Amino acid sequence: MLGTNPIAFAMPAQPTVFSFDGATTVAPRGKLEVYVKRGKEIPIGWALDETGADCDDAARILDNIIHKTDGGILPLGGSGERISGYKGYGYGMLCEIATAILSGGTTSNYIYKTPGKANIAQCFIALDHGMFGCKAEIEAHLSGFLQEIRDSAKADGQARIFILGEKEAEAKARILQEGVPLNEKTYAEMQMIATYTGTADLLPAYLESQAF
Repeated sequence: MLGTNPIAFAMPAQPTVFSFDGATTVAPRGKLEVYVKRGKEIPIGWALDETGADCDDAARILDNIIHKTDGGILPLGGSGERISGYKGYGYGMLCEIATAILSGGTTSNYIYKTPGKANIAQCFIALDHGMFGCKAEIEAHLSGFLQEIRDSAKADGQARIFILGEKEAEAKARILQEGVPLNEKTYAEMQMIATYTGTADLLPAYLESQAF
């Protein structure tokens, strides 16, 4: 009934922009697709099959999602209330209300039901943080707080505390330097599409041109 709809938030800070983008489910759909490509089982507790039982078969879960045959990815916190599954359920509902309901759009349970149409609704809100005071002071305040978090006590065996957005920023810098790692099955899909479009002979040269 609900999607894996993410909640995303970003605000300027130094040395890295604070950015958070998290699905309202235990794992996003895209991660299941990665597990399918790698031929791996997903952890128990991520999803339920069409009977409502725990399932580690990513392909089966994705097929159920596509064909709307019940089951699916669990909300953040998992099933039940013991480890706060109701919070993920609530976050999922917030996304539905902010997107489909306020826009008069399509709720997740009707997504892809019209052939050829996703009918996805979205919600974007932009706030000028300067409306709350001096921008420079606000950004410096945030930057200072984030640094205090980085410098706070670490758990045993941990050398670093990451601020949300730092891993992504570092990954971007690494990819720009070294190139994008390509999964074998993703490459096979690219070859299939290139063959279908009659550009298979251009694919190797194209990939070579994108190398760093």
